[in-house]
Amino acid sequence: MPGAPERVVLDLDLVAVLVRRLVTLRDLLWSWHGRLAAAPRPVGDPAGVVICALARASGWAQAAAEMLTRRVALARSAEAAAGLPAAAPRPRLARFGQDRREAPSGRVVAVTLPADPFHGDRAAARAAGRRLGERLVAAVLRPAPDMTELAALTAELRASALDPDLTDGLVTAVGPGRLAELLHVAEGIAGGDARHRARRPPRSRAPELAALTAALGTALGTVSRTGRLTASWFGRFNVRGQADAAETSLLAPLLAGNRFAPATLRMLGEALFGGTSPAGQAGPDGDPVGSGMLGAADVPAPGGRDGDRHGRRPRPAERSGAGEPRPTVGPVRDVGLFGSVGPGGAGQREAYAVALLRAIADEPTLVASFATAHVPAVVALARALPAPRLLGATRWPSAAITDAWYDLLGRAGGERVRRADPAGAATFVARLAFAVYQEPERPLSPALLARIAAVPHVWREEMYASVTGLLPAADALRDPATGGLVASWPAAGPWATHLPGPVDAARVPAELWAALLRESLASAGTDTGLATVGRLARDAAELAAADEEATWAATRGYRGDGHTAYPASPRDLGALRRSAMLGFFVGAAADAAEELARADLAAVQRRAHAAERAIDQLAAALSAVQPHSGALANLWSIITGVTLATAVSEGKWALRARPTAEALAVIARVRAAVSVAVPGWQDDYVASALAVWRRRADDPLLPVEVTGPDGLRRRFTGDPRADGFVTGPHDDFLDPAGNPRDPAAMSPAQRDAFQRWLASPALVANNDAIPAPRPGAG
Repeated sequence: MPGAPERVVLDLDLVAVLVRRLVTLRDLLWSWHGRLAAAPRPVGDPAGVVICALARASGWAQAAAEMLTRRVALARSAEAAAGLPAAAPRPRLARFGQDRREAPSGRVVAVTLPADPFHGDRAAARAAGRRLGERLVAAVLRPAPDMTELAALTAELRASALDPDLTDGLVTAVGPGRLAELLHVAEGIAGGDARHRARRPPRSRAPELAALTAALGTALGTVSRTGRLTASWFGRFNVRGQADAAETSLLAPLLAGNRFAPATLRMLGEALFGGTSPAGQAGPDGDPVGSGMLGAADVPAPGGRDGDRHGRRPRPAERSGAGEPRPTVGPVRDVGLFGSVGPGGAGQREAYAVALLRAIADEPTLVASFATAHVPAVVALARALPAPRLLGATRWPSAAITDAWYDLLGRAGGERVRRADPAGAATFVARLAFAVYQEPERPLSPALLARIAAVPHVWREEMYASVTGLLPAADALRDPATGGLVASWPAAGPWATHLPGPVDAARVPAELWAALLRESLASAGTDTGLATVGRLARDAAELAAADEEATWAATRGYRGDGHTAYPASPRDLGALRRSAMLGFFVGAAADAAEELARADLAAVQRRAHAAERAIDQLAAALSAVQPHSGALANLWSIITGVTLATAVSEGKWALRARPTAEALAVIARVRAAVSVAVPGWQDDYVASALAVWRRRADDPLLPVEVTGPDGLRRRFTGDPRADGFVTGPHDDFLDPAGNPRDPAAMSPAQRDAFQRWLASPALVANNDAIPAPRPGAG
């Protein structure tokens, strides 16, 4: 019987290295064993003692590698299951993160697991899974399932659903076709082969069948992380025995049972919504594969995939997956579902689509890259434009699917995804801003606004860095020849020279950030929009205050003896940057306010026009009535000629949208009253700083002494080499004449050193041509 729970602490990177070295040792020992066994029996070893010792040592290395791999697989499975509904017993998990003091080689996880009943023996766990799978098939696929036996088997499966080896053996024994049959029975779905079609689904679903679905979902999610759920496997996932036909709608109730591997979710998402996979995401046989537990998750034996604990080469029938011959991989049809649930089977594909989108949104390492490919279609949907194939069907997506898409986009730009997938998150934000920038006259739906309104807050440093950067020519998505934005999204993405990271989001042009900020501020018209607007306003104020504090801390005591008069203050560049930040936010806020006011004005005018037409038609209808009596005719003439005419006139006047028009005027006055940086101030400042440097022979630079944030006094001369901005060939941005090179020809290190030098105290303090903020420049 299993013992008490045990606390397992693993350094995942170190264990991966250890497993690889054990595999190398095992292969080396087995190679020596084979050579000695094939050679004539050496003198002094007539009994083959050395040969047997090599075999035992190879078997020990094999068993140790398998034990460690299983232990890590169990810990990873516990990680993936953390925070999900309790379809299986959840182990307690503690994450130590990337703290170098606690994890010098990588991430450390600590998990409390039940004692391993198989003592690290992966083969024994797989054999137990095969037996459980056979018993489950026999219990369910009978004319009248025994619910008592089914409940016991389901409880056994639920207790072991996070064991990657046991569930791998179960799925191997059951196979994709019979697994589809199990799900048809558990979900009460008609259809399948002749035997299955003869079985009528029960009128009411038994709780034992619902529990079976939940347990199978947890188990299949665990198996997905072993790499078994390939395209060829899904090609046999149907009850009719058809080749390359996947009943993916059967997965809808399973996707909530456990976290599926990102590669499996990506493959399913591509099949339903169109291709999103980057190059190089296929397995050795052309199938998209699940993410392995380690680089050597299935520890290969010498000459084969698996070996027993004694180091023997396994026979073909013993190898993992031998019970499922691998067919030729071809296009797999996503048939959705054979059979139906309810009248006509309505809603099955939609339920699967929603469940799949929710599962992808919950996977922080996948959601950003998946969402990036679909941003234009979702934004078009939010603008009530024809959206291309968002569901694999020709009809308009349902409200549930639309909401799932909006939620997915909101997750893709969030803080959690930014930490898990920095490169993918930065690319997604750039793609979202580019899509929002297109057709600004068509407002986004309030539902999408509510989801993406927090994106500028998450990326606030990068957004304002794009506004205050001194070298905007390096922005992504900007045509270097014209300086304007590119007309269409680049096929290879926005990052021309290297993979993106969070800091590269600052390379997104400020115009795109402004469009995204404007839409986020326009969410003030939603239920939660006012809180978002307040948070974005605080971001601008906090960053401006932090910049002012940092500028002051880096230039304390610059006046020196009190007698030196500098042409400018070394803090003037900071003031210019803060002015640009203020102007950027106020401009976006004014644009958002105008957008809301104009939309309201248009709505009021549409309502007024409709009311005017209704009043005119009513008046015309009443005026057409001709009473026969003379006295009544006179009375009618008074009513229609005076009272009705007055009502029509006053009604039309009351429908005029004067308050909204006045609001537009107020917005315009506020925009004009704010002091903002002069447009193009970065180019003007760089030109003025370079002019100061070029004229240093005739107009020498005055040295500036400041006290830095570290409290040390430092003297700046303006010379990039003397001041420490150029430390070697890798960051030397000067040409042979001592002048800065063209920034377009600089390396990233040279550009960074160049920008820091441009903002240095001496160069700023000696510059008497720094652009000054002025009112109304926005």
